[in-house]
Amino acid sequence: MTHTANVPGLRVIDDFLPDAEAVRAHALAADYIDWPGYDGEVYKRVALTEVPGLLERIEQIMGPVEMLGMGYRLNFGGELPNAAIHSDMGWGTHALVLYLSEGEGGTAFWRHKATGAHRIDPGDVELFESVRHDWNDADKWERYGMAEMRMGRAIIYESALFHSRWPFAAFGTNHDDGRLVAVAFFTPMEG
Repeated sequence: MTHTANVPGLRVIDDFLPDAEAVRAHALAADYIDWPGYDGEVYKRVALTEVPGLLERIEQIMGPVEMLGMGYRLNFGGELPNAAIHSDMGWGTHALVLYLSEGEGGTAFWRHKATGAHRIDPGDVELFESVRHDWNDADKWERYGMAEMRMGRAIIYESALFHSRWPFAAFGTNHDDGRLVAVAFFTPMEG
């Protein structure tokens, strides 16, 4: 069951692209690197590439957008995220995850217990300092929403929302059965 009613700023769209299997094949043929992010972290198995049809479909839903980055991410069993619970602040106002595999879990949305915050907006240094040491401690957070992984399903959410993959550890042992997603970061243009 998908529990998304309590997540403001989240849209869940099944069958997001007409041929998710073709996009999955494109992803499996992509060149992956361990990407050194702007935050100093190294992100395992990232393919920075255009995802066929993704921009056009986003713009059908959101109107014209400024695309800040897109590509694929592939993770295997036991691999943990760089920061388990985080926001995509600084990567535009919105993010998209397109699931290109089937597996346990999906994307969880979190509220920080001590502050009550469920998002962090750009420039909120005080909140950032309050939560930044808690990214990897699930006991400091309350999960209030979940979008379950389903092949071809996309979620679009406000990048300020605290979220994580769930469970934190990925699954699979290789390209064929690992956790595979397409991601995009963007800001809708003013009309």
